[in-house]
Amino acid sequence: MKSTGRQQQSKKHNAISPKQQTLLNFVRKVSADKNGKRTRVEADKTSSRVPTNEDTYSETKKKIRIENKGVRSHLKSSYFEGDKPQVSDWAEKYCFSNGEKEPKNKQSDNDIVVISSDCSDIQDDINIEHEIKPSDAMNIEASVNMDENKNKRQMLHERFVKKLGNHAQSAMEIDERVPQETGRTPSDRAPSKSSSITYTPLEKQYLAIKRDHPDTLLIVEVGYKFKFFDKDAIVASKILSIAHFMDHNFYVASIPVHRLNVHVRRLVYAGYKVGVVRQMETAALKAAGDNRNTPFVRKLANLYTRGTFIEDILFTFDRDIILSDHVMAVVEEHCGGSGLDELVKISVLAVQIATGDIIYDYFDDGHMRNELETRLLHIRPCEILLPKIISKQTEKVISHITSRSAGGIGEKIRIERMDDIHLSYAQAFSFVSEFYSNAKNDINKGVAGESGESVVKARNQLLLNGNTISNLEIYNNQTDLREKGSLLWVLDHTRTPFGKRLLRKWIGRPLIDIGQLNERIGAVEEILHGTSPVLSTTQELLGKLPDLEKGLCKIHYAKCTPSELFRILSSLQRVSSAYLPFSSLDLNSPLLTSIFTFLPKIKPCIDSFLSVINVGAAERQDKFNLFKNAEKYREIQQHKENISAVEKDLNTHMMEIRQLLQKPKFEYKAVAGIEYLIEVKKAEENIVPKTWVKVCGTKAVSRFHSPTIMQKIKERDQHRERLSSACDQAYKNFLQEISDHYELLRDAIQKIAVLDCLFSLAIVSRQPGYVKPEFIDEAEIEVVNGRHPMIEQLNNTFVANDVKLSTNGLRTMILTGPNMGGKSSYIRQVALIAIMGQIGSYVPASSARLGILDAVYTRMGASDNMLAGESTFMVELNEASQIMKHATRRSLVILDELGRGTSTHDGVAIAYAVLRHFIEKIKCMTLFVTHYPSLAKLVHEFQGIVGNYHMGFLEAEGEDGSHTITFLYKLTEGVAMKSYGINVARLAKLPQLIIERASEKSHELDQKIRYRQQTSQIADILKLLFRNELTKESATEIVKKVRNYLKFRE
Repeated sequence: MKSTGRQQQSKKHNAISPKQQTLLNFVRKVSADKNGKRTRVEADKTSSRVPTNEDTYSETKKKIRIENKGVRSHLKSSYFEGDKPQVSDWAEKYCFSNGEKEPKNKQSDNDIVVISSDCSDIQDDINIEHEIKPSDAMNIEASVNMDENKNKRQMLHERFVKKLGNHAQSAMEIDERVPQETGRTPSDRAPSKSSSITYTPLEKQYLAIKRDHPDTLLIVEVGYKFKFFDKDAIVASKILSIAHFMDHNFYVASIPVHRLNVHVRRLVYAGYKVGVVRQMETAALKAAGDNRNTPFVRKLANLYTRGTFIEDILFTFDRDIILSDHVMAVVEEHCGGSGLDELVKISVLAVQIATGDIIYDYFDDGHMRNELETRLLHIRPCEILLPKIISKQTEKVISHITSRSAGGIGEKIRIERMDDIHLSYAQAFSFVSEFYSNAKNDINKGVAGESGESVVKARNQLLLNGNTISNLEIYNNQTDLREKGSLLWVLDHTRTPFGKRLLRKWIGRPLIDIGQLNERIGAVEEILHGTSPVLSTTQELLGKLPDLEKGLCKIHYAKCTPSELFRILSSLQRVSSAYLPFSSLDLNSPLLTSIFTFLPKIKPCIDSFLSVINVGAAERQDKFNLFKNAEKYREIQQHKENISAVEKDLNTHMMEIRQLLQKPKFEYKAVAGIEYLIEVKKAEENIVPKTWVKVCGTKAVSRFHSPTIMQKIKERDQHRERLSSACDQAYKNFLQEISDHYELLRDAIQKIAVLDCLFSLAIVSRQPGYVKPEFIDEAEIEVVNGRHPMIEQLNNTFVANDVKLSTNGLRTMILTGPNMGGKSSYIRQVALIAIMGQIGSYVPASSARLGILDAVYTRMGASDNMLAGESTFMVELNEASQIMKHATRRSLVILDELGRGTSTHDGVAIAYAVLRHFIEKIKCMTLFVTHYPSLAKLVHEFQGIVGNYHMGFLEAEGEDGSHTITFLYKLTEGVAMKSYGINVARLAKLPQLIIERASEKSHELDQKIRYRQQTSQIADILKLLFRNELTKESATEIVKKVRNYLKFRE
């Protein structure tokens, strides 16, 4: 409390305890009425100073006890994150609620905190009307005599522990427990917004912003903390494992300023949209302005979702985290038809905010939305923006994709609905026109380099549709949807985040240009067998790089911190300088030569940027001393000079104080972050001028500020704020200078990513049993001793198999054999080897001769689509229909057990017709797995084109007549007439009684089938003997009668 004068005291007074003094300061600010219902905090401007003797303290205590037996305890508002409630904690909250930083060193037990009577210091939290109810009050005497009664202090602590509990507990449990234990109803704790409640200025600000952003979880800057309010506090408490408590009208939870990014990351990864509300003015500038008596201006400054939150580039590279964080917009236009004949036009646009990567497409789609599903699986967006009204089929497909965990790590794809106004034709036309206008200007300026845009359906890459991506486990396995066990897992040995992102694109978009393919695989071969020293230098270099791609994007959008900027520039400098010492690259690969020749070109501009940065200041995040050249940043230098002048005046004033106090060695003191304190012993207070203001003190000393010091500190703080603004502006201008070289730096980073991917493929290719494939221009696959790449990694032993397919020779393999014999693994192996080859990797085989495929199509597995209302058989036929529409002579088609979703007769008929269509019409390479041996007859009709194969096995008969199967997993020519499903039942440990009954029934059915087959064969012989005088039906009837007669005679 400010002192207007100084009472002369001739004797030493007995000092009261600091806790009593702090509480007394609070009590003098609360003038309670006799009814104990409402009080208003007002500044005690009439009092000259806070009493410091025991008598005055006792009189005040007695008066308060008489006038108001209960004062609502505000101590609980300082209790969070497991700390015991302390009166000094409450005092600090209000002393520093005006935006000042929390003191690093708290006052000692002997310090006395004097709360300023200036209500502007506490206007956001105190200058309001509080509800004071006897039921909520804490006995003043118990609080005042805290030192005298330790038991009551312990009871207070236990009450808060009981009320708030452990913060690891669910926020919902806490919420449900409070009413019963406090006697307050939920309406008392969180009153309706429509009720007649008096809100604080801060609460009003929160409600106003919340009304504009009802779906956003708000984090509000309040002084040196960020706070959550109302339901947001409950959510934050649960997600972040922090406590929430009741303060005024809302629940409140808080986090420290320096932990903001950590907690925002956790909230957005939990699927929330998070808004950060910041104070738009500082305490110093506010005090100097005309609005000094109004609340701080706060506005929504940042809005984060999973797709718009850019990770810190210094964040540890975790290869389990999802690296595809695109925000994807989907719109559609109905073009007629209904049911299976429905036709729609769909547009998609996906943007990766962190890297600037853009993917767009416009395509026709049918009832199944297969094209849309393919793009969703390729892009794997973390957020999807949809119009409010969208067709049921599109809704079902998107819901099916988003219901699965994104990347298998517990993250869900977030869906947000947008107003149709954002999708209007006029706006779209305006945006497109502006885009092409800017693009034309860039061309005129000579801007070169890749645009970062790509079209999913571009025909310069091998097409992998949605079914193929899932069935072949390209990005994640089908068991738990994690990366382990996928093709990406096998090929990914990258050492940088941006390298992994590029490798993922390579895997999803294999090359079909044989020239580019030979160039890429030639670079991999050079890395494997080359002797150039630049190769070993590059491998060491890649492991020390941050996420340069995201870092460059943060520079472009002026979101980069000084430490991040220095890390990016120093990394690029290290890369550009690494190859200068080599006089000759000694490389045969054109791709590697072009990369290593380009990288040194960025060194001059990187050196120029680093030359103006003070390294130490950048690492310390010291924006005030970031730049070396003071002349270039004259405004910064001017503010520094002003601050120095003020500090010089303060030092001059110190000389005056020395003369006044007659202390030649007097020096200013700094306590708890408060500078320029004049420390005077208690016995010498009589020489202190009346104009000096007491700030704090102990039993032995008092500390003051003179009017001159207060004025100079105010001037210094204002100059510091202006210096901060000037430094921020200078830093933004510097980032813009770097951003002017965006294309050059982006191309360099892209080439570093290519190097990372090539070295990753080289590591894969270095494994034993991998071979460089030979590429030919024909549609052909010839592999000797091929192996499944993922199963081989998960299982050390794997039986190798050959394959030879060609559109000019044997192009269809009909594969039969027992269940669990390895048929599905074999056909996946063939497809994966072809894809790996066209990515540019060596393949697991003894030798490989691969033609260039334009697509790989798969129809595997049996499952219904409940979301779309389709049965298993319907799903099979729809997928087969799509393959027949799009497959070409250069495609590889895999059909696994087509027709099993219906009856045997219908299944055989459909499987026969579909297979015949691929053989006769499309003429592509086809692998057809079936349990219908009758399809093997096609080999006689299409000799040299169709071949029958099965997976080898050994059958042994046990003493009890049961058959046991030993799988050999080796591809063998011929037809397997039985599937041996009973053996699988035995392996699955079904009850023995069931297995025996199944065996009997299987034997009975086999006898019937054999009987029908023999009857048909004899009927054919009779028909031939009688020279076609008999029909097949009459001949069959004669054979049946003869067989029945013979059976009767037996």
